[in-house]
Amino acid sequence: MTVDANWEKTLFTLILHAGEARSKAKEAAEAAREGLWDEAQTLLEGAQAEQLEAHKVNAGIIRQEAKGQTPAFSVLLVHAMDLLLLAWSELDYTEQYVDTCKRLHALESEVAAWRSQGSRS
Repeated sequence: MTVDANWEKTLFTLILHAGEARSKAKEAAEAAREGLWDEAQTLLEGAQAEQLEAHKVNAGIIRQEAKGQTPAFSVLLVHAMDLLLLAWSELDYTEQYVDTCKRLHALESEVAAWRSQGSRS
């Protein structure tokens, strides 16, 4: 079975954007762990933009099927959908992780300030 070149391009476009969204989300988590809030936010915004592009491709695939144009099943399709779901999950998790890192950093700063006041007494 041969895969139509346009269909293959669509799937690779989906893989590209979903993969970039996932990579940027992972980088945002690393930046947050280091306390680099601006960098983490910029990376999260980039991840969200990539995720939006992936979502547009996915929505196009769904519209095709709704019109009765059933897309050809392939391992590439399975991989694209798997990566898309992983990216959505990674992005959701990273947004929560960045927020948790900020809260933890604030608490650590507060504890350090409290300890330094206690050592002065």
